[in-house]
Amino acid sequence: MAIHPWSRVDDGVFHHFHIRWIGALSSILNEGLLPRPYYAIAEPILGEAEPDVIALQAKIPSARSEKESYSAPSLLRSDSPEGAVALAPSGVRLEEFLPDPYLRKARWIVIKDAWQGDAVVAVIELVSRGNKISRARAEQFLRKTVGLLDRGIHVVMLDLHDPTNLVPRGFHILIADDLGHEASQPPADRPLSAVTYQVLDGGAVRAHFVPLKVGDSMPEMPVFLTLHEFLRLPLEATYNEAYRSVPWKFREALEGAGA
Repeated sequence: MAIHPWSRVDDGVFHHFHIRWIGALSSILNEGLLPRPYYAIAEPILGEAEPDVIALQAKIPSARSEKESYSAPSLLRSDSPEGAVALAPSGVRLEEFLPDPYLRKARWIVIKDAWQGDAVVAVIELVSRGNKISRARAEQFLRKTVGLLDRGIHVVMLDLHDPTNLVPRGFHILIADDLGHEASQPPADRPLSAVTYQVLDGGAVRAHFVPLKVGDSMPEMPVFLTLHEFLRLPLEATYNEAYRSVPWKFREALEGAGA
């Protein structure tokens, strides 16, 4: 099943699909894709923002060395033959955003939890159309995503909505700009996207960017749980499962019947 033209239906229909997709992703992650001690949970609030996310959380002792890892069949290393780039070798663009030593110093105060419980290691974000048509919401979405990266949290961002005057080239371009870098422009005929942001040592960010268009299949995207370990996120299967819940009258609009 291919990506649908969600601009043909109102926001409530996409919200219905959105909720079901989050549920499908949560289920497949918790039913064996995620190794212990990780789990996925739908979080309505993360910090001060209200993102549409799944927060992948883990109780990780601060003394755990980088060499220690939780081995499981679903976890791969980014430097292995089946590394993150190999998920979609013809479609993934790799971009590294090196940290600016002065850019963020005045913006953040770090508060740490002494108990170290349920630390967030990665977030999956599903962009809503409202994030692109309201200046305040677009700015909030941008601030939230960059804030997660600043805190060392890996992010997967899925954007299946057409460009707007406020976000004419996609959030990935805005995020790169906020990080002090100019990302390569996506093709004009591929305005949608799936992006994984992998936070590296020293605050650098590596973007695994796949430009998409209506009619494309959803790619598998890496979800990083540690600096180098990731799992494959089966977006196509979960998208299809969620889409089956969309009422017939809206599926006809999305699939072109009567258009």
